[in-house]
Amino acid sequence: MLDGVLLDEIETTDVVELGPELVALKAWDALGLTPMLAGLGLNPGRIATAQLLVANRLIEPLSEWALIDWAGHTALPELLDTNITRSTRDRLYQTGDALFGHRIAIESALRGHERDLFSSQRRIILYDVTNPHFEGLCAGNPKARHGKNKQKRGDCRQVAVGMAFDGFGLALAHEVFEGNIADTKTLGALLDRLTPVDCAGLKPVVVLDAGFASKANMALLREHNDSYLINITRNRRQKYAAFFESEPFEELPGRKPALKVEVKKITDPEDKDSQLVLCRSAQRRLKEEAMISKAEARFLSDAEALRNRIEKGGLKDPATIERRIGSLLKKHPRVQRYYKVAPQPGTPKPTAETKSKSKAKPKTKRKSKPRAGATLEGTRDEARIQGALERCGDYVLKTDRDMGAVELWGLSMTLLKAESGFRMLKGTLGLRPNFHQLGHRVEAHLFISVLAYHLLCWVRHQMDHAGDPREWRTLRRLLGTHSLVSTRLPLEDGRIVTVRKPSLPDAEQARVYRILGIDWKRACPAVKSELKSTAVL
Repeated sequence: MLDGVLLDEIETTDVVELGPELVALKAWDALGLTPMLAGLGLNPGRIATAQLLVANRLIEPLSEWALIDWAGHTALPELLDTNITRSTRDRLYQTGDALFGHRIAIESALRGHERDLFSSQRRIILYDVTNPHFEGLCAGNPKARHGKNKQKRGDCRQVAVGMAFDGFGLALAHEVFEGNIADTKTLGALLDRLTPVDCAGLKPVVVLDAGFASKANMALLREHNDSYLINITRNRRQKYAAFFESEPFEELPGRKPALKVEVKKITDPEDKDSQLVLCRSAQRRLKEEAMISKAEARFLSDAEALRNRIEKGGLKDPATIERRIGSLLKKHPRVQRYYKVAPQPGTPKPTAETKSKSKAKPKTKRKSKPRAGATLEGTRDEARIQGALERCGDYVLKTDRDMGAVELWGLSMTLLKAESGFRMLKGTLGLRPNFHQLGHRVEAHLFISVLAYHLLCWVRHQMDHAGDPREWRTLRRLLGTHSLVSTRLPLEDGRIVTVRKPSLPDAEQARVYRILGIDWKRACPAVKSELKSTAVL
């Protein structure tokens, strides 16, 4: 109790963000990362720096330089009992390198801990690949290559990141490959990382998208004693068209007409040990029809521009025109198969020579003259494009599991969790942009985002279990106003008493803390209410 407090002179100072930081450190502790890293030989200071790196990647992903300034506006230095200065940047890099050096051991330990923590039997393994790109040459990164980029950034070098998830969307393992590697060649490295122990001794179903449908991958899965469910639609719709037209389909119950899905299962005519699930989706049909329509509109616009250029004489040389046509078709692979494009030469324009009817031969070879009426003609293959439109929404799954068609379709939909995981890694958790130029720094950056994803999965699991499906960005915004503050209390006798403690959370913030099991009153060392008195000079 204090007497003689001058109420008009009370001040609040040193206000820093506390709420999201409490969540990050609670998730870190729940996953047992501190004893795990200590067991790998990291000292307490290095572990505290690792907490800072991963917490930043979860809360507000920044570069190492920007992180130093950001940390000073949060409660992390006090919660972790560590100093953050401009010289901390080298310590951040070194800690990232240390984490990456223990990557395989850390991911293995997390798989075991999360299997027990979330009671995950891991009957399903989801696998997919993404391609983070870089600004700059990345000359110090041997894996940075130009390749097919899913974000349409073929002008930038990239790496390929293959990642395995379980049926709940929890990360199991990841690998980084050269940026120009084919997706089909990445699966083996991840399968070699996962042991029967990681899957609780069960034979899991590996669910893959169409980009991984190869005979080599199916042979690899059989070799690892894994079942498979693979989308083999790519370039195969016409092959199975007769099956889509013959037998009756089973409609998924309880779906609106716009979301209608029909399925049926048949034995693979080319592989008696496998089953095919033929699927028809009304929603997917509308999406694919729109994609073809937009692609055709873009193709016709570019073809019209090329035609105008030829007709105006901007392109004269036949070889050059043929190259331009080839570039046009290559630019529009979705619709070029439905069109036949060819130049139509006109008659040469009359020259002064022909007008004067001179019979003298020119002494030098003249450049080709523009031809009157030269143009570009495109013929649309109506039957072929109509057939493609009729097959929109049809896709084929292949599996060696003896399950019903509806159940297998539902199993294939779990792959959306892998896609969701990549979206969070690339967006919320700062997987890109990646500004590092050295190979090991690039991979350390990626691994820190993966660790932040583990923390995020714990938060989402706790919230979902409580019936609260709000996304992390919403919770982060909600908790961002809960702060750690210092209150200066001037007394009548000239002393100033400073109290540093958390502000009082509002009702919704307190509810989130209860769900996550966070005791905000005891989470910060300053809550011990150690009063400091300062004499006024």
